[in-house]
Amino acid sequence: MGRKTDRRIQRTRKALFDAFMALLLEKEYEAITVTEIADQANVGRATFYLHYRDKDDLLASNIEALFEEVAGRIRPLLKQSILARDTIQGRILFEEAARNKDLYLLVFRQGGTLLYDRLQRHMADLIAETLETLIMGGDSPIEISLLASYLTGALTALVKWWLENDMPCSADYMAAVAQHLIRPGMEQVALLESDWYTQKE
Repeated sequence: MGRKTDRRIQRTRKALFDAFMALLLEKEYEAITVTEIADQANVGRATFYLHYRDKDDLLASNIEALFEEVAGRIRPLLKQSILARDTIQGRILFEEAARNKDLYLLVFRQGGTLLYDRLQRHMADLIAETLETLIMGGDSPIEISLLASYLTGALTALVKWWLENDMPCSADYMAAVAQHLIRPGMEQVALLESDWYTQKE
């Protein structure tokens, strides 16, 4: 019974998200209503609210699921790729962005909103988890959450530029750019002593 219920929930959520994406082909995000999404998915408004608070929650929840999926693919590769100076984890990130270009561009257009902030925080949390468990071992001379916030901003800026300019170069190239821009700073952080900064009187 539980598995059937879970599958039913997944189907309903997929129908709602597919309906939302179909409506985005017809009108601007701000103009779309919950009623329209429910009607397009052939469910009632009450059903919509069983799953999501509003359309922002619908969008954020689905993009967070994408982030989680990408993080799950990157985690097993990270240690080896760092040692080998490989860019496979970056390539996965940019390939994922390319596959969901319209969705990511929609998020970028929401800059400064609670929706955008929620997604940025989620991405930063995933990066912080990765730094703590796979890179820094939890023992970083600079606060992990600060590093994660920096990396989130840097990666977001690169993905945003790439998508907004119609992906003028390959995902491989963008992954290499990200590595060359970000890696030296992270290596410098790793070399810092824990007492590297002394507050001036």
